[in-house]
Amino acid sequence: MYENQAIFPSAELSLIKAFMQAEGHSAEKWLLGTGIPINSINEVDTLVSLNQFDIIYRNVFRLIKTKDVGFRLGQSLNISRWGVLSLAFISSSTLGIALEIANQHRVLVRSRFDLSHDIQGGQVKIVVRESASMPFPVNIAFGFEMLIGSLQRQVADLLNMEFSFDLIQLQYPAPSHHKVYQQFCNCRVEFNANENALWVPLTIMKRPLDLENSVVKKQAIQISEGEMLRVAKIQEGDIAWLVRTELSRSDLHTVNLERLSQSLDMSPRTLRRKLKNAGTSYREIYQQSQLQMIIQALVNHKTKLSEIAVSCGFSSVAGLRQAFIRWTGIPLSQYRQQLTDRC
Repeated sequence: MYENQAIFPSAELSLIKAFMQAEGHSAEKWLLGTGIPINSINEVDTLVSLNQFDIIYRNVFRLIKTKDVGFRLGQSLNISRWGVLSLAFISSSTLGIALEIANQHRVLVRSRFDLSHDIQGGQVKIVVRESASMPFPVNIAFGFEMLIGSLQRQVADLLNMEFSFDLIQLQYPAPSHHKVYQQFCNCRVEFNANENALWVPLTIMKRPLDLENSVVKKQAIQISEGEMLRVAKIQEGDIAWLVRTELSRSDLHTVNLERLSQSLDMSPRTLRRKLKNAGTSYREIYQQSQLQMIIQALVNHKTKLSEIAVSCGFSSVAGLRQAFIRWTGIPLSQYRQQLTDRC
């Protein structure tokens, strides 16, 4: 369980920054609730957690009112989104090999989907299955729209040419903005399908890439595999992540420093010292966890504020409202209205 651990490279943040600037929104707005300092967006050593990325995606969805935001955000995320791993894709011999490398390094590409392929005549059918352990940050349509937009952009980057799928099949019903799909996908889109699938001509999958370089590919894969090992090691010894993980498993209404330190098999004094050495504190992490849980809960418009207050460790709805506006500068009702109006 690493949803709350900042372990992923931040290359994507600079792309989102450029996209949101073009839409007229400052970084302060789309970073709301993440705890990520604005000045760290362009720092090479900045690391981001899955939950922080999800909060960013929700903020983008909330702030941009157009129905095509999922496609446009996805298309803004070019191949550089994946940092060093991008070099392995670019230097692969074919598009098919590049996509296979991506599938093998799913931990680093933070995929919400399991991909498998089947060759049927002159077409490659890429079956897309949702990962049960990684729910969508907003809804299923927004998740797939981001996936389709980003895949079309990144495949076009690899091929150095315009690219569209031949056919897109989606299991969910046609959304109210289904006409937008034709505009952005430039192919037939079928809803209420038996499975989610993206169809690509076999000739495209076998097409040689312009920048093939086996040595660079091996070097990039070696570095990326080192990154995967780093992720595993960080998970073992990151005290801040351990605290966040325990908080995510706990009842925030009853948990406290003493109980949490017992679950980590250390004294409260030792836990305080380790957190101080890591540049944080129990109170800071607890409040960050509260805010992230609040934002996640607000996605479901049917959940009562009284239920959110209790589950997030508040004694009253008034306390929840006061904390939210203190931490974000936005009234809770306004934030929820902006989000649920779009879902």
